Amino acid sequence: MGGARGKSGASTSLVRTGFGDSALGFTLVEMLVALSIFAAIAAMGVGLLRSSVDTQDAVQARLKAMGGVNRLRAVMASDLAQTLPRATRGPSGEPVPAFIGSASGFAFVHGGAGALDAGPRPAVERVAYALVGDEWRRAAQPMLDGAPLGEGDRLAGEVRAAAVRYRDEAGNWSEAWNSGPTDRLPRAVEVRLTRTGRAPLVLLFLTAPVPPVPPGRQAPLP
Repeated sequence: MGGARGKSGASTSLVRTGFGDSALGFTLVEMLVALSIFAAIAAMGVGLLRSSVDTQDAVQARLKAMGGVNRLRAVMASDLAQTLPRATRGPSGEPVPAFIGSASGFAFVHGGAGALDAGPRPAVERVAYALVGDEWRRAAQPMLDGAPLGEGDRLAGEVRAAAVRYRDEAGNWSEAWNSGPTDRLPRAVEVRLTRTGRAPLVLLFLTAPVPPVPPGRQAPLP
C-alpha cells in the first residue's frame, strides 16, 4: 500500500506541475485561438492602412486635377479678357486676322503680356489654343509680326475631343470666327473638353469689351 500511495502522490504532483495544467500555461487549442484572433486583428489593421493610403492617393490625385483645371481656367480667362482688335502679319508677310477660330481651336492677340526678364518684348502678343494629339495646348509667338507660333505648353492631358463655340454681339453662337478686315471680336468663347475617364469640362470666357466710340469722334477705318 505504501508503494501505491507513493505512486499516487507522484502522479498527483506530476499533474499539478506538468503539461495540461491550465494555471501554468496555454493549451494548444488556446494558442490556436489566440493566433487566429491576432491574425484577424493584423489583417484588419493592414486593410485599414491600405484603405487610408488609397484614400490619400485619391485625394492627392483629385487635388492635382483640380489644380490643373484652375490653372487652365485662370490662364485662358486672363488671355481672353485682354483680347485686342489688332491684326498681325505672318512669317511671309501675309495678313493674319486679330481673332480667328475653328471648332477645335483659336488664335488671337491680347495685351498684358510683357517680358518677365525686362527684355525687348512688347506687352502685346499673339497666342493660340488648340487640341494637339490628346493635349490641350497654349502656344505664343515670340514676336507679334513675322514669326510663327511656338511649340507651346500643355494645359490639359488625356483630352479625346475639343469643341469650341463663339458668341457674337447678337447672342448667336457659331463654330467658326474670323475677325476679317474690321477686327471684329467675339463677345464670348465656350470651350468643351472631353477627357478620358472624366466628366466633360465646359469653360466659358468673356472677351475684352469693345470700347464705345466717343461722341463726335469717327471710328477708325479698318
